[in-house]
Amino acid sequence: MTEDITTQLKNTFLFKGLPDDALTAVAQKARIRQLAEGDVLMRRGDSGDSLFMINDGWFKIVTENAQGEELIINKAGPGETIGEMALLDEAPRSATVVALSDAKVLELRKDAFYEILDQRPDVALSLIRGFSSRLRFSTTYIQKAIDWSQKIAAGDYGFIESTQQFPKAAASDDDKATQLLSAFFQMVRSVKAREDELKHQLEKLTLEIDEARRKQEFEDLTSTDFYANLKEQAKRLRAQRAASQGEE
Repeated sequence: MTEDITTQLKNTFLFKGLPDDALTAVAQKARIRQLAEGDVLMRRGDSGDSLFMINDGWFKIVTENAQGEELIINKAGPGETIGEMALLDEAPRSATVVALSDAKVLELRKDAFYEILDQRPDVALSLIRGFSSRLRFSTTYIQKAIDWSQKIAAGDYGFIESTQQFPKAAASDDDKATQLLSAFFQMVRSVKAREDELKHQLEKLTLEIDEARRKQEFEDLTSTDFYANLKEQAKRLRAQRAASQGEE
């Protein structure tokens, strides 16, 4: 069993590149967990007492927005590690993790995790590299969200059509950030649709106002004494013209 776990650890980002003896030390402390699609691996607010290394399957990392709706903030697949933040800062879980498919993970409990860090500095260094990679991704994610927000504020929605949708396993941090901002895409499309509808309603209202104004101006004009006198004069001129043509 330890040999199988050691082989699986070699494919995880966190421990890839470590010597076999370091991997064996981790494998002796880890255990395998199987999950089905829809199973919850951890919940936001739970105490962080273990980390997980994904061997097979995909997970979504979610939180809730102000309306209580699910907001996907990341996705994780084979080779990635989740749950280590709560082990290090001893704070509650910051998000909920749900299996998107049948999955298999390696679980490393908190006491075993700290024991390995004390004994194996190379494992601690690998962990630091993992955090650095996540920080870089977070920076990319935030930069893209800010850039798109600024474009929306300026009324520029062109990036919606020009931005491609990527498969589950995105190639780069930029691609992955685009993929994970699907909720942002939906919000932008809703904003644009409402804006287009408001423009249409405004144009329709403007036409109705102009038509009503012209009608009122016509009624105001035709109700004046000047218009009545002008109308009477025109009537007399037509009568005189008709009489003149009759005499001829």
